[in-house]
Amino acid sequence: MPAAAGPMQALAALVSALHTPRFTDALRDAIGAVCAFDSMVVTAYSEAARPLSLYHDFDDVQAAINISFYESGPYLLDPFFLAGRDRIRPGAYRLIDLAPDAFFKSEYYRTFYRRIRLSDELGLIMRAEPPAPGSTPSHKDPGRWLVMSLARRVRRPKFSADDIAAVNDVFPVVSAAVLAHWKPEGEAPAAIGANLPERLKSFGSDLLSPREMEIVQLILQGHSTPSAAAVLGIAEGTVKVHRRHAYAKLGIVSQAELFSRATRYLTDIAL
Repeated sequence: MPAAAGPMQALAALVSALHTPRFTDALRDAIGAVCAFDSMVVTAYSEAARPLSLYHDFDDVQAAINISFYESGPYLLDPFFLAGRDRIRPGAYRLIDLAPDAFFKSEYYRTFYRRIRLSDELGLIMRAEPPAPGSTPSHKDPGRWLVMSLARRVRRPKFSADDIAAVNDVFPVVSAAVLAHWKPEGEAPAAIGANLPERLKSFGSDLLSPREMEIVQLILQGHSTPSAAAVLGIAEGTVKVHRRHAYAKLGIVSQAELFSRATRYLTDIAL
């Protein structure tokens, strides 16, 4: 597509490219016409199976981390996965809008952003059938959704509120095209590792108390001590005590070791 083509022309080209090999290029053009990005990943999620990568432009090293390793279990800590699981309204969201307060200091962020020199992410969360306004999310159904992740590399500006507004302007057409092209409805992918969410919840159950397990889960997601205290309705000092006891029982001294231990626990059954 000519560089001068505007958003409307790019969207028209996207619709024309449905179910053809040109679709992913047209998708990049349609988003690029309103928002600059360096990398794109499209992932299908289900509460009944591991994620399925539909498209990515990573090199082999980046893909080993952000596709293969990610899908083995760490995706359960991804703010975009958690937002989709919790039935957030479809649309475009910045990482900073969804992540817990200490997420950018977390081992998850170091692993999936810093190590491959990505600094920020904007995600388009798409569902074939958005939840009705005012409805209560149900975790009994194996919900399915897609996330199109746009990333920027280090030294590039973070995604702005203007970027979000521009992407949301084209979101209805882009979402309809993506859902039509990849069709998340119907049968879910093979449920390899389908019990990973429950597996993560049980991490440390042979050593930790129920409260210590809750705090470990929040730390893994990127919550700070004040944030974890607010979520659980307890004092910050109590969180610190439980965290110290949990680390001692697990034989670790840092969040990096906690993340490593948890991901090894998940991959034991994911492979």
